[in-house]
Amino acid sequence: MTPPPLIRIEGLSKRFQSGGGLFAPERKMWAVRDLSLAIGRGEALGVVGESGCGKSTLARLVLRLIEPTAGRIIFDGTEITALSPAALRRMRRRMAMVFQDPYSSLDPRYTVTQVLAEPFRIQRQPLPAGAIAALLASVGLPDALAESHPHQLSGGQRQRVGIARALALHPEFVVLDEPTASLDVSIQAQIIALLADLRDRMGLTYLFISHDLGLVRYFCQRIVVMYLGAVVEVLPDTAAAPRHPYTEALMQSGFAPDPGRRRSVVPLTGEIPSPFALPPGCAFAGRCPRVTDRCRAERPLLSGDGGHPVACFHPL
Repeated sequence: MTPPPLIRIEGLSKRFQSGGGLFAPERKMWAVRDLSLAIGRGEALGVVGESGCGKSTLARLVLRLIEPTAGRIIFDGTEITALSPAALRRMRRRMAMVFQDPYSSLDPRYTVTQVLAEPFRIQRQPLPAGAIAALLASVGLPDALAESHPHQLSGGQRQRVGIARALALHPEFVVLDEPTASLDVSIQAQIIALLADLRDRMGLTYLFISHDLGLVRYFCQRIVVMYLGAVVEVLPDTAAAPRHPYTEALMQSGFAPDPGRRRSVVPLTGEIPSPFALPPGCAFAGRCPRVTDRCRAERPLLSGDGGHPVACFHPL
């Protein structure tokens, strides 16, 4: 019998609006649209897509750092979208986030010790003896850095401090919002190896947000592909062939180690529609080589057999 997932997301949506002043009319956009998925215990679920597709908004919604417009988020059987602020604060001991930019995610006035002690202070818990040294050791940093300030650390060391802060209260679920995007390639490899080791040692569940499909295929078990706020495909494993034309284009452009294959890639044509004025049908219709009149008139829903859902009327 398959155990229940740690995270279930049902019909999650987030709408932002801008303007509405004297000179600018009000405009509304759906950053995330009717998104549903599940994350199993111990799984690393990857989310990929172009910039602006809603990945980072999803990351913040899952932890309720921003409030959804609609939908439910259920963590280990508890609907966190219905929790009071006090109950949500207690629930957040079991979840954490590692941010993209280690330069801006750490308070420059704090020492490393103060950064790592902050989760205990926020949760009104005493700081255990030896906790700072243990957290530093868990991410491969020496005790000598405990009284350093962020500006005295390298980018990789800062990100390790950010990871240690996320682990301070022994969470079960960690959202990784492009944790290697601002690091050098060699440092990226070290951070990914560290995250994989922590997952194995601590039994962590990850939601891994990235624009790097090759990295996601290496690190994750399943891959969610987003386009303009909606899930267009869920790859059941990293070796699965794409069924959506957009996923195929991402794989051709972002995961083509063979130079000969890169030369054969056909770039997408057409314009990305404005998120403030999405077309009535499939949002990808204007760029899709398989488009039909039905695609332009009707929005495809995520469906499919064999555990490989795709939102396309003409899948590959």
